Amino acid sequence: MFTKKVGYHMIITHFENLHRYDSLNPLFTKAFDWILSTDLASLKIGKIELEEKSLFANVQEYETRSVEESFFEAHRKYIDIQLLASGQEKIGWEKTEKLSEIEAYDSEKDFHKLSGKAAETVTIGGKTACILFPEDAHEPCLNATEGKKEKVKKICIKVAI
Repeated sequence: MFTKKVGYHMIITHFENLHRYDSLNPLFTKAFDWILSTDLASLKIGKIELEEKSLFANVQEYETRSVEESFFEAHRKYIDIQLLASGQEKIGWEKTEKLSEIEAYDSEKDFHKLSGKAAETVTIGGKTACILFPEDAHEPCLNATEGKKEKVKKICIKVAI
């Protein structure tokens, strides 16, 4: 069993352990049930509403990138649950308050673009999920292998706070 709490809040865990975190948010049970009962590889790109405005999944495909090409992001209205249907990627982590602002927080998009250096990185792929809270600025989409881009299919579930 693998579960790791990074920094203050970010959690990286195997799918088999997801329900350990049900008590952290009333919508987690529904999100985790959906993850465990869905053929993630067959999902179409786009947004999937799980519970109107309070729980949804964004399905994306892209190539990972280098640290030099990336930036941090943070959110205030939603918790992210990030997982991959195919491929691997690294995610950098740092406390939001320790980073510099690139763009002002956009409340409409719930998006804050930041810069800085990761205190830690984690790799997700296979049956691993990363749970990111508002305090967790994250630098997603990073190459899992240094210098090697990889095509990934990612599901980012947004859970209202």
